[in-house]
Amino acid sequence: MAAFGFVFVMLPCVAIAGFTCFAACRAQRHPAFKLLAGVCLTVALAAALAPVGVMAWLMTIKPG
Repeated sequence: MAAFGFVFVMLPCVAIAGFTCFAACRAQRHPAFKLLAGVCLTVALAAALAPVGVMAWLMTIKPG
């Protein structure tokens, strides 16, 4: 059950933090922040889409 809590509670929180980091880094002028923004966006998208992937995987499991 802890794994489900991680996937469906913690990963969306990580996604929100990642999108916030992306927006903050994009607002900076230094080119290094543009690269960091790409990393933040990648992490945020992976964290946001992981619960969707788990739900799709769970739908394919046949009961019994």
